[in-house]
Amino acid sequence: MASVSRLNRIRDIVTFGALGLLGVVVALMYYQFHNLKDDLRSEVALAKEHAQNTNERLLSLERDVSEVQRDQSSARSVVANIKEQISGLPQNLPPIPKPPPEQPNAWQLTSAENKKVRAFLEKVNGLDPIVEAGYRVGDKIPSDKLRDFSVILTDNVPTLKNTRYTIDQKSSIIIVSGEDRVVAILATKD
Repeated sequence: MASVSRLNRIRDIVTFGALGLLGVVVALMYYQFHNLKDDLRSEVALAKEHAQNTNERLLSLERDVSEVQRDQSSARSVVANIKEQISGLPQNLPPIPKPPPEQPNAWQLTSAENKKVRAFLEKVNGLDPIVEAGYRVGDKIPSDKLRDFSVILTDNVPTLKNTRYTIDQKSSIIIVSGEDRVVAILATKD
C-alpha cells in the first residue's frame, strides 16, 4: 500500500508539475500573442500611413494629368487656329526679294597699292582693330573711329589724299571719303 500511496504522490506531483508547466506554456503563449498584437497594431498603423501617402500621390498625379490634358487641348486649339490662318493665305505668294549684291569698292586700287597700304599700316600700328567687322561700301563710320593716313603713304599712293581709314576685327582696312562714308575695303585676302 505504501507503494500505491507513493505512486499516487508521484502521480500528483507529476500532475501538478504538468499543470504548472502547462500554466507556464499558456503564460508564454499569452505573452507572445500580446507582443504580436502590439507588432500587428504598429504594422497596421504603418500600412495606413503608407496608404494615405499613396492616395495623396495619386491625387497629385491626377491633378497633373488634368493640367497636361488642358495644356494639350489649348495647344491643339492654337495649332488649329494657326492652320486656319495659313489656309486663308493666298497660295501664290510673290517671291521674296533677294538682298542686293555686294557693292564693289567705289575706288579701285591696284594690287601693288593695296600691298603698300597694308604693309605701311602694319608697321605703324600692327593692324589693331578699331571697329567691328561688317561695314560695306557706302556705310557711314563715326569720325572718332577714323585715323588720318600718313603723308608718307599718301605721297606713294596719291589716291588716298583727302581720305581716312579704320581697321575692323578681320584686319580689313576700311577707307572712307570726306563724308566718313566707306569708299573701299581692303580685305585681308588682298
